[in-house]
Amino acid sequence: MHLIGGGWAEDETAWTGRFVAEARDRADGRPTIAVVLWAETAAEGEAWHADYRDDLGTHDCDVRFVQLAADRALEASDLAGADGIFVGGGLTPGYHAAIMPAAQAIRELVADGTPYAGFSAGAMIAGDVALLGGWRIGGVEVTQEHAGEGLDEVTLAEGLGLVDVVVDVHASQHGTLGRAVAIVDAELADRAVAIDERTSLVAGASALVAAGEGNVFVCSKSGPHVQVAVLGGR
Repeated sequence: MHLIGGGWAEDETAWTGRFVAEARDRADGRPTIAVVLWAETAAEGEAWHADYRDDLGTHDCDVRFVQLAADRALEASDLAGADGIFVGGGLTPGYHAAIMPAAQAIRELVADGTPYAGFSAGAMIAGDVALLGGWRIGGVEVTQEHAGEGLDEVTLAEGLGLVDVVVDVHASQHGTLGRAVAIVDAELADRAVAIDERTSLVAGASALVAAGEGNVFVCSKSGPHVQVAVLGGR
């Protein structure tokens, strides 16, 4: 799993490129990436297709869009024949509602070796527990309001079940590390991670590794305190 904290760059070899390289190994050639996007309407989502195609196209792959909307949820058949699954960014509650109907299909594909990349919202829904948004816990501010995704209280729900941590994104750029710390401190989750932009958390068989330009902050409870470990990108 490649969980990307958002952000774009001209050279993404260290993070997005790493995901495509895994898909290429699986395909034993030029891979087909199913790019799953959500927006309130299909037309709104399609306005982003050129950006995602240009971004992923630099890594020598074929891009196949699956455009979801308020009236269009993900189906297992949408992912047939894909060598990699890339779930994009946008309003996390919308992505969650549209993608969870096909959660079991995604779990089975990943278990069978299909690489998954979640970009921003796509990373936030990847855990056993998904973080949908919110900027306060018990009425106390834990991050900036604009990071709340239209929600007031921090809201968690069942996620895709690909990793056993709650995932937050845009850590240093949008100040969401405080939300990840507060989630663990309030015992809403045992462990949470906050991922910088232009950085991915790569969850392999035995370890969590950071890749890219920034850091991944791993938050866990130790007695009455929350410990934060920093994984540096590379």
